[in-house]
Amino acid sequence: MEYQSSPELRQAIIDAKRGDERAVTTLYRAFNPPLMRFLNARTRLEAEDIASGVWLSIAKNIATFEGDDRDFRAWMFSTARRRTIDLHRRQKARPATDGIQDFYRFADHYKAPDTDDQLEINQAIAELIDGLPDDQAEILLLRVVAGLSSKEVAQITARSETSVRVTQHRAIKFLSKKNSSKNVTPESRSAFSKEL
Repeated sequence: MEYQSSPELRQAIIDAKRGDERAVTTLYRAFNPPLMRFLNARTRLEAEDIASGVWLSIAKNIATFEGDDRDFRAWMFSTARRRTIDLHRRQKARPATDGIQDFYRFADHYKAPDTDDQLEINQAIAELIDGLPDDQAEILLLRVVAGLSSKEVAQITARSETSVRVTQHRAIKFLSKKNSSKNVTPESRSAFSKEL
């Protein structure tokens, strides 16, 4: 589902550039939920930390931002993607600690959810992209969860629009095969589509 531009959000961007805190709150309320869905799918444990960093970067640089709400979304997801890539690089460079992944899985399992619906959505998205190659998962998340156009995703990922569409097609084809061979429950399907 592609993002639909909003006059209210375009005005909020103009006001935020002037330092209006209410406008920043409006942008946060509109754009943080899809940002969190993207980040939860890309890096579950650090999603909130990365989102905080993205919003701090936005707050620091909003005065120099040029564009409308579509451009703002692309800027936000581009920043989130770069921070996620940096995190993965740091994790690869850092030696693994015995048992730490088990601790994180345990802690994540017992973490208090924001809402049952959000937990279901995050679980459905995680199940959906499970098994996809990283590049396919990233493009599918940017297109479907973030609602970015092929052109915007191409700019963010430094690919051609054709490459984005082909990669998305391959991901959907893989998911189609995967889901036709296993039972997808109506609950998981409806949880994924609730907010998309």
